[in-house]
Amino acid sequence: MSRPTRILLVGAGRMALNHVRAIQKMPELGVIVGGVDPWEGARQQLETEYGILETYAELDEALDEIDADAAFIAVPNFLHADYTIACLCRGKHVFIEKPMALTLEDVDSMIETAEAENRLLMSGQSQRYAPQLRYAKHLIDTGEIGTVRHIVHRRLGAGRGGDENSWFARQAMSGGILPGIGVHSLDILLWWVNEKAKTVYAVVENLDPHPDVDIEDETSLVATTESGVIINVALSFHHRAGTEWIVAGDGGVIHAGTNRESLRVNGKEREVPDEVPLPGELPIQREFLTAIRDGRPLAQAAGYDVRRVMTLIFAAQESGRTGEIVTVS
Repeated sequence: MSRPTRILLVGAGRMALNHVRAIQKMPELGVIVGGVDPWEGARQQLETEYGILETYAELDEALDEIDADAAFIAVPNFLHADYTIACLCRGKHVFIEKPMALTLEDVDSMIETAEAENRLLMSGQSQRYAPQLRYAKHLIDTGEIGTVRHIVHRRLGAGRGGDENSWFARQAMSGGILPGIGVHSLDILLWWVNEKAKTVYAVVENLDPHPDVDIEDETSLVATTESGVIINVALSFHHRAGTEWIVAGDGGVIHAGTNRESLRVNGKEREVPDEVPLPGELPIQREFLTAIRDGRPLAQAAGYDVRRVMTLIFAAQESGRTGEIVTVS
């Protein structure tokens, strides 16, 4: 495809606008030709601040009227599957914000539809494009710390990103903390070791006392991978203790924290390079658009790749409900 990819923006909230700003910096690759949002104020913002003049309240109408090659979808989590499949079935490549969906059945339907329609399906696993975490992946892949044995990660105090009136505060709409931020954290850990999870035991709670908030907002879990790597993760929307990543191998330890400019290897500071030799273009929007342009598979975060973290999330939620160790499918 020689001309820029024509993009339909579905959703016009904070995450969608992040994509708009990124795409508008690469006009040679993509141009947003239409937008969809049920809220009139959001549509007006697309028109007045971002120059997206064709806007619609309903997705079906936009798909009928707009000639687009691809869709960037950033809507409430419970709508991800239906909106993705609708766009794929109309011949659009799809970038879907994380999490892909809220059930494994929906995830698989999305992947199967993309394959049947011969369209790209990419999930918004943006942390794979963070320099610090990419550099850690490079060090692991090149044997800097030997064989990985144990990974410890905490992300405590991120906040829900919305008040009790937000869709994110409702479990049925958001899926809770595991799909909300766990999808980023657990995706990175499985990506680092390039494995699927085998088992998981999780405690999952709702600690928010507000009567209108039923979201799962606190979790701690232990998982194992196919080769026996132990993964220990704590996530919270309450207790502000920061973010930490520890990867222990039989030849050393990588330790990364909230400072995204550096990390430590065996206790010694390493400066994170600007360029990390891993597959895929930066930023994440460029990877999606260059894959469309070049007619190639996605180098990172394709739907079939991200399925492995979704299976772990759903198994962890099941473990939280049952109190049992769950085998990850």
